[in-house]
Amino acid sequence: MGFFDSLLTGLDEARRRLGQTLLSLLGLVLGTASIVAVLALFGGQADTTARYLAEVGGAGTIIVRDRELPVSPTPAELASKRLTLDDAMFLKERSRTLAAVSPGWTLHLRYQAPERGLSGQVVGTVPDFAVINSIRPLVGRYLSDLDVERQSRVMVLGWKYADSLFGSAPAALDQPVSLNGTLFRVVGVLEREEFYFAAWGGNALEYRNERSYIPISTAFAQFADNRRLSFLTLQAHPAHGPQVASAEVTSLLYARHGVEDFDLTGAGSGDADDAQFLMMFNFIFLIVGVVSLFTGGIVIANIMLASVVERIRELGTLMAIGATPGTIFLQMLAEVVAVTAIGGVAGLAVGTAMTSLVSKFMRLPAVVTPDIAMLGLATALAVGLLAGLYPAWRASRIAPVEALRA
Repeated sequence: MGFFDSLLTGLDEARRRLGQTLLSLLGLVLGTASIVAVLALFGGQADTTARYLAEVGGAGTIIVRDRELPVSPTPAELASKRLTLDDAMFLKERSRTLAAVSPGWTLHLRYQAPERGLSGQVVGTVPDFAVINSIRPLVGRYLSDLDVERQSRVMVLGWKYADSLFGSAPAALDQPVSLNGTLFRVVGVLEREEFYFAAWGGNALEYRNERSYIPISTAFAQFADNRRLSFLTLQAHPAHGPQVASAEVTSLLYARHGVEDFDLTGAGSGDADDAQFLMMFNFIFLIVGVVSLFTGGIVIANIMLASVVERIRELGTLMAIGATPGTIFLQMLAEVVAVTAIGGVAGLAVGTAMTSLVSKFMRLPAVVTPDIAMLGLATALAVGLLAGLYPAWRASRIAPVEALRA
């Protein structure tokens, strides 16, 4: 009997034992469906995360910040000047793995327009910051190298601040705004930035709408008594990548400070609470799928073993008329393949429907791609085959004489 004939026999056995077949398929269907749904959600979330990273500078962006001093700092830690503008200049001159270096300084100040005022964040930075972070003006322009060189009192407003101060974001262009009493001219207003990991979540980029940018030289001249930085935004050269760049930056800064009193993180770290929640949700779903598949495999093995006992005389007769142990093993295994193939297809259908429902009600991006479908089917078949190996081996070891006496 060939493998194809064994498959047909398996389908016939599945039909004759419909109740047992449905019972054995339940766990397999649920497990396959859960895995298909999780992979589809993972895929959608991975795509969303990649798009978010592209909005905040991409995977090659590195953020450097001062590390919090320990309770009992060492003399070297106390002597360090921490991150300064000189560090940024040093990295720009010495680094061979960085494509861009942007020092950053932040402070909350009082904004006062002719008719309205508010308190909020001011960022002192350089033109490279806009390049690294894909910042785009709605009207006007961003900061220029000449602004930094001349310590110009110019400002680029985020969309929300421009709208709040002047009633309309575009209306802020060329208007005067004072920061703690120092007058600045608005040379640009940025586009409103929006990004949602889920429709029910908050805008992950709202913080960019609620700030303004001024030349870092002006910030130090007007509002600071030192050259300390709040952060450094770096972009790794594509030829080297962020890991090599991070290692070089760590080495260079350690050489200047004499101590590792700084931390390096990737772009978007800590800005995506919704993404972290969704990943946890997906992992729970995945665990449910694995447990269901494992349970389904145990059920299949038990039912196949019971089937071997029920069919012992039939199997003994087949061996008495010439069937080899290998033929019996192949036939029983083919029956398992037939049953698990049905379960895999059913699980794929249920998983696709489940994905559609979750995507619709939770408003999450999720698509069952051909690769996900093939992986789901392959997983179901693998579980079924593993579950059927022992019952098939038991069936192939039956002694014909003893089987006919049973």
